Amino acid sequence: MPKLTKPRPGALPFHPVDLCQPDKLKSCAACCGLFNWQDHSRAALTKLVTMQTELFLQLDSCEDLEAYRKLRNSRINNTKLFETIYNCEFIGFIDPDRRRVGCLLHPTVTGNPELRNHCFYGAKICNEHFCPSFGCLTTAEQLAVVSCVADWYLYGLVITDIDFVKQFFRHVENSLGESIKPERISNTSLQNLLMDFFNLKEHWPYKAAENRLGKYYFSESEYAIARIEYRKRWSVPESKWDKILVSLESEFDTLKQLRNAEQLLQDKTDAFIQAYSQTL
Repeated sequence: MPKLTKPRPGALPFHPVDLCQPDKLKSCAACCGLFNWQDHSRAALTKLVTMQTELFLQLDSCEDLEAYRKLRNSRINNTKLFETIYNCEFIGFIDPDRRRVGCLLHPTVTGNPELRNHCFYGAKICNEHFCPSFGCLTTAEQLAVVSCVADWYLYGLVITDIDFVKQFFRHVENSLGESIKPERISNTSLQNLLMDFFNLKEHWPYKAAENRLGKYYFSESEYAIARIEYRKRWSVPESKWDKILVSLESEFDTLKQLRNAEQLLQDKTDAFIQAYSQTL
């Protein structure tokens, strides 16, 4: 039976923060297709990852992977969001407490350095791939997410949504007139306020009925970036919060709903700015 062992070290070459497996509380497997399902709710993905983990742990040996694939595929009752993105069948919980998602074939999980070659991408690609968040998010932005979010589902949604994170920091830093200092983010009150903002990814009251993933919507093998038609619908200019509103998969029936959403974002941003200004 495969064993669950310790995670890989936190530091990566040339990257001060390991966004994939930052600590023992959470991890991200978005690049493996974790969120590429029509139903990518917390409940649906928890059920999926649990099923894959339990099937994998029931194997007599790691050599019987084809039988695992067949059994796993027979139990999938979800449909893909974007057809050309591969949904890796080896995403599972890789720690005994089932807090971290990752590769069930990874050598730190199985002790076998060759098994990842049995997955779709192979060991080389998996080992060398770094998602855009590694390069696009500043160290302060990365640390803000890593230090505040403590579960795999919300962490994966936030850390991979570059616009959502960067736009919040842009509004904050423009108001402060300075860049956020990474060492200040360790303050508990600031972390609570950041978490309050990040939670909008999962609990946004204006989420579109159309199934999207962040700013993207999908149609079979094609995808596009969603737009909010401000002038066409309400004869108003584009919202200063547009990129965040789109990242939150927003859909508004009335101008009043839009204004309420904007005020909600303004209030959360102002609260962080005020607390940051009082933190030394």
